Amino acid sequence: MLPEGKSLELCTIDAARALGLEQQIGSLEIGKKADVILIDGRKPHLWPPVMALNRITHFATAADVDTVIVDGSVLMEARKIPHLSLGDVLDAAEAEAERAFVNSGHAAARREAPGSWRSAVRVPAGRLLGCR
Repeated sequence: MLPEGKSLELCTIDAARALGLEQQIGSLEIGKKADVILIDGRKPHLWPPVMALNRITHFATAADVDTVIVDGSVLMEARKIPHLSLGDVLDAAEAEAERAFVNSGHAAARREAPGSWRSAVRVPAGRLLGCR
């Protein structure tokens, strides 16, 4: 397992260096573009509030991001994105999924076959684990 500090560096300055952009991004410094996320650490999987770097690098996920600031503009705050409509985004995603299924010739795979849930077989719990 990588040390927490190195895990964070891989996602920030090392990634910028790999792109040849370490003079512009990758660390919070005067003169660099500053994109920042704030994580809501008051969640059961990120609690208690000790070893912050360890919690961020090993346990935090995208779902824990509370606020996003890109190039000085707040794009999301308190998990709300004021410039986007969730309904519109979901509708567009549904339309794109439908288009992808149709264009790939798999429109029938878009929905479960009739009766597919009735044909589910009950498996004893031990068999799921490979037990006899």
